[in-house]
Amino acid sequence: MINLSWYSKAFRKLHFDYHTPPAVNVVGEGLNVGKFIKKLHEMGCQAFNFFAKDVFGNCYWDTKVGNKHPYLKRDLLGEVVEEAKKYELRVIAYYNVMDLINAQRHPEWSHKGHPNIPNLEGHYVCFNSPWTEKVFLPELRELASYDIDGIFFDFLYVRQPCFCKWCEDRFRKEFKAEIPKSVNNPLWLNYVRWWRSLNDEILKRACEAIHSVNSNILVGVNWAYTPRQPGMPPKYLGYLTLDIDETKCPVLEASYHAKYFDQLNKLFEVMNTRFLRWWGDWGIKPLKQILAECATIMANGGTCIVGDHLCVDGSFEPSVLNLISEVFRFIKIREEYLGGRSIPYVALVLSTLNSQLQRSVLADDIPLRGAHKLLVESGIHHDIVPDFTLIEKLHEYQLIIIPSQRYISQELLDNLKDFVNRGGSLLVTFDTSRGDSNDFMLGDLLGVKLISPTPTELGYILPLDKMLKVGIPEIPIFIKGKFLDIEVKDSKVLANWLRPYIPPRVGLPRYEDWLGAGYGSPIREKVSPSITVKKYGKGLAAYISTDVFRSYYSYSNWMARLLVTNLLKVLVPKRLLEVEAPPYVEVSLRKKNSSIILHLVNWQSGRNPTLPLIAEDIVPVKGLCIRLKIAKRPKSVELFPKEEGELEWSYEEKYMKLIVQKLKVHSMIIINV
Repeated sequence: MINLSWYSKAFRKLHFDYHTPPAVNVVGEGLNVGKFIKKLHEMGCQAFNFFAKDVFGNCYWDTKVGNKHPYLKRDLLGEVVEEAKKYELRVIAYYNVMDLINAQRHPEWSHKGHPNIPNLEGHYVCFNSPWTEKVFLPELRELASYDIDGIFFDFLYVRQPCFCKWCEDRFRKEFKAEIPKSVNNPLWLNYVRWWRSLNDEILKRACEAIHSVNSNILVGVNWAYTPRQPGMPPKYLGYLTLDIDETKCPVLEASYHAKYFDQLNKLFEVMNTRFLRWWGDWGIKPLKQILAECATIMANGGTCIVGDHLCVDGSFEPSVLNLISEVFRFIKIREEYLGGRSIPYVALVLSTLNSQLQRSVLADDIPLRGAHKLLVESGIHHDIVPDFTLIEKLHEYQLIIIPSQRYISQELLDNLKDFVNRGGSLLVTFDTSRGDSNDFMLGDLLGVKLISPTPTELGYILPLDKMLKVGIPEIPIFIKGKFLDIEVKDSKVLANWLRPYIPPRVGLPRYEDWLGAGYGSPIREKVSPSITVKKYGKGLAAYISTDVFRSYYSYSNWMARLLVTNLLKVLVPKRLLEVEAPPYVEVSLRKKNSSIILHLVNWQSGRNPTLPLIAEDIVPVKGLCIRLKIAKRPKSVELFPKEEGELEWSYEEKYMKLIVQKLKVHSMIIINV
């Protein structure tokens, strides 16, 4: 049994990047290990990632089997580990598996692309090559002999298809066929599944090698078991981890991945950085931006790890660590109330079958991301749940949302019908449950039938029901996304779909493809059902005929957001939690011991037309109003930290009314029941 006790309490962690090309002749010369570790201790750091092997394939320990950096004159990892133990700091060794040096020295070990398959890299080693036995596993056994506490793997997952000799031979042996050279080949899906299965295999072999030397070393794999390659993490994996893509909105990315990891029954961390534009720009974010990112991670059940970068000679920037000291102080104040579990209310569902049947190694999860974005900006507490963990706790939720998941397992289909029949509410969009047929497998539950399997580009939604119209101007709502044509069987139509006017072409070039001179205003004469709802048993099942969440992710039409949230009020009239707040406030409801903890995170970005999307300052939100359903009057209610805001509350008829007069970056309402 792996000892996880120290990691479960490590809320303040650092990661130090140090990818150093082999020609750098000052590597490691500027790092005073004593001062470095003492500084980390003074900061309140509890654990940190330190380089063992970089992307080039350079090792930073006295390896006998690998390639030590040619200009490194010391056992850098060994010195750091020895010094860290004096301060009881935990050291996690960073190991990058791309190994560009060995890929260059042994071209036969290298990943190989194919001209028919675009966007393949082809310059790193392949896991199916002899590299695994001759380099990878021996290095791990050697590394595990150091007194380290964990190993953080980078790129230990398959990304692009590979057509190297070793992959070709193995696939031919197992499938009696060549690896298909086209995504349209009937065997391509078999290949993608086989290629993805290598993730679990290589991780298992790595953990066996490590734990054969030291069974207490925790293993984490950057970006493993995320929505783009979902699956149940194995027991031998110590923790989940990823560095968020900060070229997108970092706060939104942190929330999305933390919510998903939170449902996998593993300890996890989410890594942000101090950089303005992700790794390597050497800039520094404003303090409040980093605080908002960390607050988002903590509010959704994760622990924080902040990324930094050592200078080329190994020295560190004291001013950067001073900034991160402020971040750690912010985290430490809140640690007593972190963790716990999310209180079930609304579930966004990821179908693993839908991910597996996509023809890409990395699955498309944009509809899920769009649904998450919409719910966050609507102040709706929710979980992002893979189907393999959902079924056993399905009936704990009031509402299930399935955003454009074409393929759904029969087990989930059966359970969804039972869920609605017993009083739950369901919302599905676009091609959910269509599979490879010309109709929906959930058609009877939804009360709709597919007319044509071919989607139509673009359109407008015209609300008909008065509940859906609340707060929205009386005009059709533009959706920059695909629509399916449906007919109603025994459901009620709440909104219609209006097609856009398409002007005739007269030989002139198109000026725009989607609006204005391309597509135009809505045609009111030809309408089709777009939003429907059906009473099924004691519950409600709703359907939206457009890929509304994918559209919202890239084209944030505020009217589309209000339309969907109005529909959710129809589906869940007796709500657990209602929040009146601006779209930039995220809420998360959790339970820890006997306390209910409501997290509130405030984040406002600057008006910058290009990246980085940062908040240099955060204006406190005043008069934030919350209604929370709770069975009995609580014993006590407090805002924490106390000095960062003001709270008024009352209790009447099983509902608490809470008013927060001043929300800075992150506050928690602690409700003791």
